[in-house]
Amino acid sequence: MSELLTVDALTRRFTLPGSFGRRRTEPRVVPAAEDVSFTVAAGEVLAVVGESGSGKTTIARVLAGLDTATSGTVAVAGRVLSGDRTPADQRLIQLVTQNPRAAFNRRRTLRHALHQPLRVHGLGADRAERDELVLAMVERVGLSADHLDRLPAEVSGGELARLVLARALLVRPRVLVLDEPTASLDASVKATVVNLLLRLRTELDLAIVVITHEIDIARRLADRAAVMYLGRIVELGPAERVLSQPRHPYPRMLLASVPVPDPRRTGRASAAALGAGIVGEVPSAAAPPPGCAYHPRCPFATEVCAGHRPPIVSLGEIDVACHHPR
Repeated sequence: MSELLTVDALTRRFTLPGSFGRRRTEPRVVPAAEDVSFTVAAGEVLAVVGESGSGKTTIARVLAGLDTATSGTVAVAGRVLSGDRTPADQRLIQLVTQNPRAAFNRRRTLRHALHQPLRVHGLGADRAERDELVLAMVERVGLSADHLDRLPAEVSGGELARLVLARALLVRPRVLVLDEPTASLDASVKATVVNLLLRLRTELDLAIVVITHEIDIARRLADRAAVMYLGRIVELGPAERVLSQPRHPYPRMLLASVPVPDPRRTGRASAAALGAGIVGEVPSAAAPPPGCAYHPRCPFATEVCAGHRPPIVSLGEIDVACHHPR
């Protein structure tokens, strides 16, 4: 598979204003994403996982052009996308947000909502042609023309999830970014959406980036997985390996925290099996620890971890940012 999406050394820092009270403080720089690099091929799904605050949504927003990177590049099929994107550049990467109900105007029909991106981008010669394009895409995601003249409140959450996906696909993107696409859905609907995405990536030759904290969804959907901690990727490789036998202690902790649907097994036993002896909370992104940001919580940390940022070590197909990956 050829690389379609290339993200190189992507960094996004935010500046927090200082205090002007009795104790004046200088503005602080918060690194939401630091030196993030990965590629996604056509027909491939990359899952980006991690705790809240790890920088996943910042990456999604920069990819979609809703935010501008401090440094680094995003390229689609060799075309570097700037912060100020043309309409043609905007169509290349489309973002599907987490809450499908918030993505639609409650007072307008779903037909109107799906016509909007076609009008904005000048796709479809007239209303009749736009109707044909909308109907074809709605049927492709498993719905019918009956849904188009309803209001958002008149369809289920699972149907809305498929409609917001259809709206993103109407402008013919090359890359699809999904931010927590199944977080608000029940189990049966999640399976429907996952199977739909697996089918569409092949039919439309899409590169898909899925931002999620649901490890089971990432395992089912992704070909490769990237695990983020405090704005940096700490492990990247085949999803089957990264999400079952990780080399970095942080994804080990994540896997140990996933509930096991078996009453005969306890969470404590699962954590012990993965070697997770994690303590403490996620540090503040405004004041990350020196060296390896994970070292205050890591059971394997040594003096070098506190003093030096870890190198990227390649272990076969897996890249690990750790001083002691073995």
